[in-house]
Amino acid sequence: MPEPRARRPAVTLLRAPFDSGHRGTRMGGGPEALARAGASERLRARGHLVTELVVEPSSSWVAEVATAFELNQAIAVAVAEAEEAGHVPLLLAGNCNATLGVLAGLADPAHRQGLVWLDAHGDFNTPEEDTGGFLDGHGLAIAVGRCWAALAATIPGFRPLPESHVLLIGARDLSEDQRAVLLRSGVTWLPPAEARDPATLVAALEQLSARVDVVHFHVDLDVHDPSIAPANGYAAPDGLSAAEVRRVLRLTAAQLPVVSGTLASYDPAYDVEHRMRDTALDLLDDLAAVATPAAPRGTQGWAATRASSSSSSGRSA
Repeated sequence: MPEPRARRPAVTLLRAPFDSGHRGTRMGGGPEALARAGASERLRARGHLVTELVVEPSSSWVAEVATAFELNQAIAVAVAEAEEAGHVPLLLAGNCNATLGVLAGLADPAHRQGLVWLDAHGDFNTPEEDTGGFLDGHGLAIAVGRCWAALAATIPGFRPLPESHVLLIGARDLSEDQRAVLLRSGVTWLPPAEARDPATLVAALEQLSARVDVVHFHVDLDVHDPSIAPANGYAAPDGLSAAEVRRVLRLTAAQLPVVSGTLASYDPAYDVEHRMRDTALDLLDDLAAVATPAAPRGTQGWAATRASSSSSSGRSA
């Protein structure tokens, strides 16, 4: 992982402790468990200035769909404020769909936004195809504009990502229909075996770097193999090791500026020995260390810098 450096980026550490609209239960208990285990203190010990913020929906009425989008609205505002302060926004979330708020808060036409999404699942369902009724299985599909468009538009700054701007890594717990939808999409999908191969992974990241200027790094902790400890009740076999996940992060940061991150879907009830908790905290440390604050809003920023670098090296962007 990165070499120690004298000055680490300032971080706004956001917590969204909700699962399916409910606060503090199931995966909604994960963000606070990580906070109690010293998430912010560890970052400060490594030289980061850390601002902490718990994000809440605007209404006390619990309704899975409405509450999820209210939460994303609040996350987007908090992320935009963090960016304006020159901080890297890092989110500890119960549900994966909370990443929508981070993407929206950082959206800027001057920066082509990319997404590296690590997950045991595709999260690419739409209401027309999904018989499980779990909104969080729609998170990536919402991010690319496949469903819930009207509600997504209520998130300040939200713009659907082109599917070619997304790299899905580690997904393996998929039905045949879900596999078919992913393979027909513009999303680049690396199942675990391909993600473990450094050459395949680097090639996919190089292709992504030709299309985007910055990247959000999203980790559903169940991308890890449950032999570490099940991250949640949806954990599936043949996951990535902690070292393999961290290698994905390191190789991503070598190709693209990582300007934000999410760690999601940790249910402490499945982690009685705290092994997944500690894995998540180590990953958070590494994520903060490689991250870079986004360029000022409305400037050419990364686009101009990377275009110049690509031109000088002879690589087309």
